[in-house]
Amino acid sequence: MAQASTAVPRREEHFGSTDRRDAWWLAPAAVFVGLMIFVVYSTVTGLLGNYFEIRANTQDFTAPNNHVVAPYISPFYSPLIYDAQSPHAWIQRAWLPFSAAIPILWAPAFFRFTCYYYRKAYYRAFWADPPACVVGEPRKSYWGENRLPLILQNSHRYFMYIASILLIILWIDALKAFFWPTRASGEYLGAHHSVFGMGLGTLIMLANVILLTGFTLGCNSVRHLLGGRLNCFNCTRDGRYTPNKRASYYAWLFSARFNLHHMTWAWLSLFSVGFTDLYIRLCAMGVWHDPRFF
Repeated sequence: MAQASTAVPRREEHFGSTDRRDAWWLAPAAVFVGLMIFVVYSTVTGLLGNYFEIRANTQDFTAPNNHVVAPYISPFYSPLIYDAQSPHAWIQRAWLPFSAAIPILWAPAFFRFTCYYYRKAYYRAFWADPPACVVGEPRKSYWGENRLPLILQNSHRYFMYIASILLIILWIDALKAFFWPTRASGEYLGAHHSVFGMGLGTLIMLANVILLTGFTLGCNSVRHLLGGRLNCFNCTRDGRYTPNKRASYYAWLFSARFNLHHMTWAWLSLFSVGFTDLYIRLCAMGVWHDPRFF
């Protein structure tokens, strides 16, 4: 007598099929909305090419003889390579016929686009690959990252080097935000004179660069560079003891602490860089007045 089969028939999977009973779709939907808001906002403001700093005449950005009345500059436009009016500019003339943000925005954009956390986020939110754990995908084949165009994700470490340089420049901008070309009374001191001061925008710029630093330090490529590439901190490849890698160990451990919360740093820094630009933009347009503390 033949024994009855006890095998459970395999259920055919399709897009969205799952046994999960929780709101698994909520996270990818929130990621989709959040990233879309940032992409649209940063693209539009980057192309506009105006209101990236607070000048004397807030109504006419291109008016002659304007001077910066608050030492702020949007992170979308820093470093400011060229501008006809701004003392922040490296080249003080209209060097190219398009926005000064375009020559620099690509670097931090690709740094985030190739980030290991953001890959997971937008693979799920935009490509549904997969939309969530143990949830059916819209495709059957595995595409991977071993051919064009996704093999370009391996360039993340190189964008990390460029983004690190830009981060140093943003730190300089944040420190310069404490040195004002105007007194608290509003008296203009001239292009080559300044006094120590602080406004709300100063604190916003400082908070932004701190969050960007936390995101960068937690980057897997940074952790690899600082010591993650080593198999042993106390020995060489041939197994001999070398006590001179203690600094690498502590540097790797320092980066690893940020990496534990890399997703949090990624979202906070994304929000802060967009909010910093928005705040400076609203102040430059005259919509919002930047309070000066001293």
